[in-house]
Amino acid sequence: MTRTRRHVALVGMRCSGKSSVGKALAQLLGAPFVDLDDELARTANATAGTARFHAAGDVLAEWGEPTFRNLESQVLRTVLEARDGRVIATGGGAVLAPANRAQLALRARCVWLVADSEELARRLRADPTPRPSLTGIDPAEELVTLAKERAPFYAEVADFRLETAGHAPAELARELLARLVERGPEHPGG
Repeated sequence: MTRTRRHVALVGMRCSGKSSVGKALAQLLGAPFVDLDDELARTANATAGTARFHAAGDVLAEWGEPTFRNLESQVLRTVLEARDGRVIATGGGAVLAPANRAQLALRARCVWLVADSEELARRLRADPTPRPSLTGIDPAEELVTLAKERAPFYAEVADFRLETAGHAPAELARELLARLVERGPEHPGG
C-alpha cells in the first residue's frame, strides 16, 4: 500500500493542546483545520436530526463509549480521505482502534503532543468543554491511568513527540512547522 500522508494529525491526551496548536499550525500553513471532536458532534447531530450535541463529550455521555468510538472512527476515516492537506486535532482516544492507527499512519504525519499528568489535570480543570469520565472516576485523576494505557498507541503512530507544557500554542506551532519542514515536504502546503 502506498503512503499518502498529506495531512498533519495531532494525537495525545485530552487537554494536551491538540486543538489550540492545530489551529495555530493550520494558520501558519494556510491549511484547513479540522477538530475531530467538533466534526464528531456535528455528525452526531446530523445522525440524530437534532442540535443537542454541543461537544463530543455530550455524545459520549448520551450514547456511551462503544457507539461514540464507532462514530469517532467513521468521522476520522472521512476526514483522512480528504485531499486538501488538513491539520487535524484528533480526539484523545482516536488511537485506540487499530484501524484508526493504521489510517493515521498511512494518511498523516502524526505528532504526539505530550504534557505531564499534573499539567493535563490543570488544563482540564480550566477547560469549560464537557469531558465526561470514561472510567467513573474524577476526569483529572483518570488522565494518569489513560495516559499510561494510551502511550504505546500514541508512540506507534507518532512521527515525533512535542512537549507542550510551558509553551504557548503559537510557539509550539512554529516549532512543529520547523520540525515538519526539516523532515521533508510531506505536509500541508509542502
